[in-house]
Amino acid sequence: MIEILGWISTAMILLGAFVNAKGFYKYAMIIWIIGDIGWITYDIYIHNISHMFLSSVIIGINSFGIYRIWKQSSQNNKSGNE
Repeated sequence: MIEILGWISTAMILLGAFVNAKGFYKYAMIIWIIGDIGWITYDIYIHNISHMFLSSVIIGINSFGIYRIWKQSSQNNKSGNE
């Protein structure tokens, strides 16, 4: 069962890369976060602390990216309403 989680997480990371290449950056980051949550769960199960740390940092980076997109979108909406 845990091996299936690893493959699903891998598929999510690859899907995120594809979505990113299509230009849907926010959705790509969300997909990557889901994939990395899967990897963290997998890493806890197999006691792979270094990869768990890497996945955690990537989640933080993607969360920051989503925040920046949201903030930029919010600012663009405000300037369009003036």
